[in-house]
Amino acid sequence: MKKSINIGLIIFLLLQACSGTENIENQPQDKETSKNNQKETGTKENQGNNPEPDNDTVSTQNKIDDLLSEFPNGIFYNLLKEEQQCLVENVGIEIISQMELDFLDGKPIQDKYGDSFKACNIPPPPSPGIAGEPPKGDNNQPSPPGGNKDIIGTQSKDLSTIQLSYLGSIRSLENNLGNIADPSIVETKDGNLRVYFKNGNEPQAGISGYDNFIHSAISSDGGRNWVIESGVRVPVQSPIEALVIDEKVVAWGWELSPSGDALVRYESSDGINFQQISIPRFVQSDCKDDKGDSFGPLGDPTVTQLNDGTWIFHVQELVSPLGPFNRRACVVTSNDGLTWSAQVDRIYGGDIDVTTNPALKLNSQGILEWIWPTYDHMVYRKGTDSFNWSEPEYLPTGGDPDFLDLENGKQLLAFGNFSTRKGGALIFTERVKTNYKISVLNTGPTQSPTKKWFVEGADIKDIKVVNICLNIDLSNSTGASVEIINVNSGLEVTAVDTNEQFANPQCIYILVGPEQIMG
Repeated sequence: MKKSINIGLIIFLLLQACSGTENIENQPQDKETSKNNQKETGTKENQGNNPEPDNDTVSTQNKIDDLLSEFPNGIFYNLLKEEQQCLVENVGIEIISQMELDFLDGKPIQDKYGDSFKACNIPPPPSPGIAGEPPKGDNNQPSPPGGNKDIIGTQSKDLSTIQLSYLGSIRSLENNLGNIADPSIVETKDGNLRVYFKNGNEPQAGISGYDNFIHSAISSDGGRNWVIESGVRVPVQSPIEALVIDEKVVAWGWELSPSGDALVRYESSDGINFQQISIPRFVQSDCKDDKGDSFGPLGDPTVTQLNDGTWIFHVQELVSPLGPFNRRACVVTSNDGLTWSAQVDRIYGGDIDVTTNPALKLNSQGILEWIWPTYDHMVYRKGTDSFNWSEPEYLPTGGDPDFLDLENGKQLLAFGNFSTRKGGALIFTERVKTNYKISVLNTGPTQSPTKKWFVEGADIKDIKVVNICLNIDLSNSTGASVEIINVNSGLEVTAVDTNEQFANPQCIYILVGPEQIMG
């Protein structure tokens, strides 16, 4: 069990797991992503205990052991064994030791030590500055329309007045499923809710039950309780986007191929049985940047029809050729929802990572809503034409969001998260407004993995801190604690969970009041 951790390292490891929810078993991956999806979940074995090791192996292992002893909870500790060995052999223990000291002192380390990590094909070290700040790029990629890209990616934020009331979840742990992710929700003809999701593989979680196809669950109480439906809904090995169009459920996904993934469209009259519909060919390589280079493998497209009748989708680059944390989003348009064309001049991300699939929907009031998941928050904007956007608002952290406006006027938002202990969760919320105000605080370096909030307008009895992926209350969980103190006119809430594998407080949220407002 780890006794200390840096918040920068927490965020670094959190992103590896959250981006892991995008993994498609048979999809091409770069080496960094493959390694991130295989992080060890137990105590590191002593590599020097193999029978009859050679002298070079013993020497390298002794150096590794010395570093682990000197920095038992640092950056080096959380690398894979082969990554540790590569750094020791190619960089040397003196440089690694200085890097750890610089990190503890809060000094910038990415520029100084980035090349050392690249030499071993390891994602860059985390920044000890603002927790979760995205790596600095070449600033050539356009910023999100209508906003300043410098304001995205910091952890100390006031959360939006668009508040999320927690309804319920579907968990890998409770349903003998793989790493469930990428929810897409629809309202059925009889008023129930159906969610489609990817039942994916996640090697580092050590869980089974996955087949990498699209499954579904049904809710008859507005998203609080869900029943898994048997069988495969859509036989594609990518996440999907599902919409109800002319009383049919229309789903878009990718047909995976070594020669390039192709966009496919399926339709169903009952939401259960889907048939593929022929559409003009659009392939992954049709998404190109301004240099004419094709994108890497793509996530599920978020599809919507605009006020002028045309169609648009945004799609995340799962694996970017620019680097592990330089994923972009491709913007694609259509006049009829069948024939699609990529818009090179509207690409975003790259210098600010598009961490999971974005969401884009025209709501029932004719307002276009857009969520871009970034390192610490889901960033929300709205507009009317897909070009001009409001200033950003910040929602709690999550991945692969999906909007749904119900016939009764309620507005839902579903998204995913991931725990390294037991896989993923699909989280369902209703958008509401209350008198509570929640701010996510930057904890700085801490002795144990920690999350902190400042809450106004609530009493101590109104506060609950939970790991939604595991369905546990941290106030009575072994190895975890919740401290609530009065500060000025509000409550400072501090949650610590030393039980999380990788010393990582993933999937931990604050729930405030009887409305269970998430932060």
